[in-house]
Amino acid sequence: MTFPINLQFEALSGITQMGIYSPIFYSFLFLHVVSFIIAFGSVIFIDTCGLLWILKKVKMSFVNSVADIGTKLIWTGLSGLVISGTVLILFKGYIDQLTAIKLFFVALVALNGINLHFIKKSSAHITDTDEMPALIRFRITVASTISQISWWGAVTIGFVHRHIQHNIPYPTNPWLWMVGILITISTIAILGEVILRKSPAPNASYTKI
Repeated sequence: MTFPINLQFEALSGITQMGIYSPIFYSFLFLHVVSFIIAFGSVIFIDTCGLLWILKKVKMSFVNSVADIGTKLIWTGLSGLVISGTVLILFKGYIDQLTAIKLFFVALVALNGINLHFIKKSSAHITDTDEMPALIRFRITVASTISQISWWGAVTIGFVHRHIQHNIPYPTNPWLWMVGILITISTIAILGEVILRKSPAPNASYTKI
């Protein structure tokens, strides 16, 4: 069974014929690398600060301050990745199965970023002396895990494509992998929400999240 989105951009053959070694290609490749450094570097730094908060090494107010700045950098870098990545795909001339999964990871990063924005808003009232509700802690942990898996997944696929093989017709049906990942994430999130919402809140002010 072949993947129906193994697209060939025949209508854009003029772009493809310019070759992947043209100055335009390298310009967008440079933009892609710079955008990646900005976005992924910010993600790693924010998640590291979050880990230090979990280990009680830093205060929540510090993590929020870092996230306020880092989030802007992440969205700037992600925008650059999408723009430059689109052009690079046009130069490549097709989307193979593994690239489709990479694009899925990129979309997951964007959706997870929106989710993190709402999580941050829901925890804005919590001060450094308050106890973090288990439900919000769970949401942060799940979102951070999704972020790391998606970023490292996209990075690994990009590395393989660039340095090992440009066209990888595997897996045969990426839709199964995408749906499987979504089902796994949804199951964990729903179970966590159901279990933790039934648990008594540590403080009456946190009963509604």
